Amino acid sequence: MALLLFLGAAVLAAAHPPSLKDPFLDNFVGDWSVARKMGNGRTIESTVRGEWVLKHQFIQLHCGAGGQAPEYEALVLIGFDEGAKSYVCHWIDVFGGHYSGVGRGKLDPNLLGVEFEFDSKEGSLMNKFVFDPETKSWASLIRQEENGQWKTFAEEKWTKK
Repeated sequence: MALLLFLGAAVLAAAHPPSLKDPFLDNFVGDWSVARKMGNGRTIESTVRGEWVLKHQFIQLHCGAGGQAPEYEALVLIGFDEGAKSYVCHWIDVFGGHYSGVGRGKLDPNLLGVEFEFDSKEGSLMNKFVFDPETKSWASLIRQEENGQWKTFAEEKWTKK
């Protein structure tokens, strides 16, 4: 009987990997006010809620969280792929499965930013997140490739609520 209990505990331990410890991703935790300036000059105010999910394996960013009928809403999951030594970003939003994507990126040498590269049928897209440790805020730059040219889709400034 003791052997069965030991084997059961070993199986459960193997099924539950250790939590991801990542000081960079920890900076996303919290409620954020987001000012988004679109490439066409239009500005949008929004919110983001960041929290650890899935047994502390991913940071979930709920864009549009808490807003009453937000214009834009997305769920973004960011984790770390230990084998590839890179971050992975799963992006799903109100535009549906056709536009969902998976991007990959590496932490910059200053350990303050990561640029995710997404490839889709419509062309490449890059989303760079940079954390400012002095102001405890985030900046995000989203660029997309159109006809061989890189254009700014949106620039964001995140401030903690």
